[in-house]
Amino acid sequence: MQYKLQTNIGNNFCYAPWTNIHINTSGAYKICCAGTETIGDLRINSIQDLIQNKKIIEIKKSIIDNQLHQNCQICYRQEKHSSVSERSWYNNIADNLPITIDSIEQSVLQNLDIRWSNTCNLSCVYCDHEASSQWASLKKQPLERQDFENTLPDILKFIDANRKTIKNLALLGGEPLLQKENIDLLDVIDDNVHINVITNLSVPLNNNKVFQKLISKKNVMWDISFETVEDKFEYVRHGSNWNLVQDNITYLQNATEYTPGQLIGITSQYSIYNAMNLSQLHEYFADNNFPKMRWNELHYPNVLSVASLPQRFLNKAIDELKKSVQYHYSPVQEKFLLDMALSLQKVKSTVDNCDSLFNWHHDQEQTYWPNFPLKFANLWSEYK
Repeated sequence: MQYKLQTNIGNNFCYAPWTNIHINTSGAYKICCAGTETIGDLRINSIQDLIQNKKIIEIKKSIIDNQLHQNCQICYRQEKHSSVSERSWYNNIADNLPITIDSIEQSVLQNLDIRWSNTCNLSCVYCDHEASSQWASLKKQPLERQDFENTLPDILKFIDANRKTIKNLALLGGEPLLQKENIDLLDVIDDNVHINVITNLSVPLNNNKVFQKLISKKNVMWDISFETVEDKFEYVRHGSNWNLVQDNITYLQNATEYTPGQLIGITSQYSIYNAMNLSQLHEYFADNNFPKMRWNELHYPNVLSVASLPQRFLNKAIDELKKSVQYHYSPVQEKFLLDMALSLQKVKSTVDNCDSLFNWHHDQEQTYWPNFPLKFANLWSEYK
């Protein structure tokens, strides 16, 4: 029986179960990043077996019948508050066009979201052991790091067989430049595929094999993750070196200068670490010829959220957001800044001081980095 996948099936329709593969840092195969159901472990199970797994068939049938499914609860929740969700992203990537399949089990692979492991060289203050092997070591909670040696050839063979329909590849981690599996993966990815790399760019690049493969491609979006500079940068992103990152940005800019499809941006978390000097930070980036910044709001841990600050700091943060608009070239980012300011204007703070903020950082420093010379109380003394 033929099926036609298209959005007019109903409000619960999503292309992702047929078009996407998500591998998380523990080797779990899921339909997408927002999906709550683990289909299986790709370090142990064959990808062909997992694609035919009864759990994924059940999710597909639910969607075809326009029924709510537990796997999709995060998208349902997001859409109650806004129109933006993982589902809307996958539908847009598919151009909301009909896709004809011969059976409900058939896949039409378009997107890959690959996070082979939590291997990472940094322990950023707001990260955790699932996304950072450094945090796993600090917390003595290592993720089981089985190798993909037995199943990687099968995964690559499946991707290669579907390479003509693949549109997007997202490489995350951990740190994708340290994921050895990416070396072989990039060999079966065509040049026309849009590759999005989210990287801390804090590893030497000149002899990095993943980096060399990526700069040979024609359609790559580099999202460099950081949101502060100099000593504050090295505090927020423990294990990093500010001079190395600056050099790497220049190296990347030079390496991609004559490849128009290679774009560079900076993905930044808006938080207490940059709220008080946001406009100066934008000016710093402009003066140093850094790529443009794309902001997301940091919600967790809650103590790092700007909304948790006393009122006088909220007022300062709102002013900084409005002053920062002049530095933005993107309507989307301008909207973020103005919406964030509007959101903070609605907050009525019930705290008088930042004691909890200093106590949280002091506990972190004593527990995980007792010998690290940089201290939150000195770097962000404005909160005293």
